[in-house]
Amino acid sequence: MSREMAMGALNRVEPLARQTLKAYAQRERLGLTDELPVFAALTSSADNGGWGELMPVWFKPYERPVPICILDNWALPALLWRHWLGDAGPAFNTQNLLQIFVGSSVLIPFLPATQRGGHFLRHGALTVLLGLLWLPPAEREAFIPALRIGATRFAEMYRLREQADLGEYLGRVEADAFLVAEGSKIGGEEEVRAFLANTELFDAYAALFGGLCFSLAALYDSYGPAWEAWAFQAINVHYRYAGFALEPWARWLGIEYVASGEERL
Repeated sequence: MSREMAMGALNRVEPLARQTLKAYAQRERLGLTDELPVFAALTSSADNGGWGELMPVWFKPYERPVPICILDNWALPALLWRHWLGDAGPAFNTQNLLQIFVGSSVLIPFLPATQRGGHFLRHGALTVLLGLLWLPPAEREAFIPALRIGATRFAEMYRLREQADLGEYLGRVEADAFLVAEGSKIGGEEEVRAFLANTELFDAYAALFGGLCFSLAALYDSYGPAWEAWAFQAINVHYRYAGFALEPWARWLGIEYVASGEERL
């Protein structure tokens, strides 16, 4: 990963993120200018916010301009996602992964607040979906069947249809994964090899990527590829609710969904 690649990805997604946020920004008077106040900061495992090689992109949401911190080595995150995905062919490459996750990270600092705080596998997955949908059509379409295969694998391995409370269950999966990553500072060949050999740690963190396959497949089937048509409604209404994504999850699994008073799409 080079600084030029990181800058190129940011330059590609920034206008699309601005287009997505424009209607919301006008409504909420966020005062966004002609360009979003973001910049790319290339990091290594040693200075990647304590995430080591496990977190490919992160950001500092309260700083302006917002630093989008991009790891210089994506081999481990790519391996973790490929662990679940079906075959996406040549579309599964560093440039596309970079664009998907940088696109997600550029959006999040400017999105509305959510009830009781957001969850990566639900609220965060919406931004990852948008980043994916911003790929060229042929590249995007190669990912969709691969995501569905990953979603099926994850749903079966984690017995999602048997869970009484999907939100609570996958919230624990997400929390366990971030516990592995936070402060891990995994970097260098020996530490990466030890991480891969530790089945408990590997499975706990890899589950985040399996859950992401599941959530992306469910949200894609719910919203469809025409993001320009649904982004405003999704951001201004659905995304704000604590129960966001639970209904698409249940629909994808073919199980009954019963909403509580504060849960919506």
